[in-house]
This record gives sequence, C-alpha cells and structure tokens, in this order.
Amino acid sequence: MDKSQVLNYWQKFFADLLIGTVTNLFLFGAVGFAAGMLGTYCLKEIYIWEADWSGWLQWGMLITALFWYGLWGPVHGVIASLIQTARGKLRQMVGGLHDLMDILVSGVLSHYPDVNKSIPREELARKFDASGKKFLDELKLKGGPINWMKGLFFRAVLKVLKFIFLDDVMEELNKKGKDHLDRADIESAVRRVGVEFVISTLTDQMLILQGLNVLLLAFTFGLPFFLFWYI
Repeated sequence: MDKSQVLNYWQKFFADLLIGTVTNLFLFGAVGFAAGMLGTYCLKEIYIWEADWSGWLQWGMLITALFWYGLWGPVHGVIASLIQTARGKLRQMVGGLHDLMDILVSGVLSHYPDVNKSIPREELARKFDASGKKFLDELKLKGGPINWMKGLFFRAVLKVLKFIFLDDVMEELNKKGKDHLDRADIESAVRRVGVEFVISTLTDQMLILQGLNVLLLAFTFGLPFFLFWYI
C-alpha cells in the first residue's frame, strides 16, 4: 500500500470515529449532566438546606453547586465518551497500523542509503519523530476540539510505534553487542514488530486514562461534600 492509500485509510478512520464520537458524546454527556444534577440534589438536601444560614447564602451555595456539578458532570462524561469510542475502534486499526509502520520506517531509512552506515539510536528516534510529524501534518487534523482530540490520539499511536520500533532494535543490538544501529538490524527488528502488541499497549493506556477519569470524577464530586463536612 502506497502513502496516499495509507493517508486515505487514516482519514476515513477518523471520519468514522467522528460519527461514533458524536453519538457517544451526547449519551455520555447527558449521563454526566444527570449525575451532576443528582450530586447537586444530594448536597442540597444533606448540607445546604440543613445549614443554619440566611436564605440568600443558601441560594448562593445552591447556584454555585449547580454550576460546579453542571460543569464537571458533562466534562467527565465527554472524556469517558472519547476514551470509550477510541477503545472500540482499536481493533479496526490493525491493518492501518501495519501499513503506517511500513511508511514511517521507509521514511526513516530513506535518509540512510548506505546499508552499512551505523545509526545512533537518538538520531533514529529523531528521524522517526520527523517522519511521524510529517504524516500527521498531511492528515490535516486541525481546527476545533474534536480534531484536536484526534491529533492527540494519533500522536499517542506514533509514540507507541516509536517505542516498539526502538525497543525491538535495541533488543537486537543487545544480542549482537553493538553500540550503534545499522540498516540490516533495523529492517530485521521491523519485520518482527507485531501490531497486536501495539493494540494491547494502547488498550492498556486507555484503561489507565479511564481509571484516572473515574478518580477525578470522585474528587470533583466529593470535594463539595468534604468542604461542607469540614466546615
């Protein structure tokens, strides 16, 4: 598959991702808003209405709680939606990841026509980053928060590919006792790279992000209760 076909694949992938994202954004955002309103109601019944405050202060606290939970509920819902949608699309990326790796590695190796030339690992990493950035620019994921999230997701993909690429090469180097990489070592390492490992790595990262989102949800929802309890 040539570069234009790989670009078309990823552009279509992100277009399809948008369809799923819009649906999930609405559902998860609505659930987050409902959870926020429930949090406001509980705070009102447990603390605000029971406090020995003047009426205007109680209403002021209630409005503040409405703003707090009305903001953070949907925010956590949207974050959960984006993570969940991306996880659901990961398995569809297998073929695209393999072709993407081929394109990126070809871009790196094009700088080294001499097969026997030694290549420092740091230089190889810089070339890989440059090749990935060029491909990302050609995807034209710019403008608006949704495209920003797509670009962030693709950067995570590139980062995982780079680490897998470099780690495989370093493993080969350790076996041979070399201090530098050469082209034959790189090509040998790339042939052994499995995109299934990329998928599992990204899935693990998504689970970690979702866990962090849950922890932040507990913090933002629990903070007002803690403050009222402490006061």
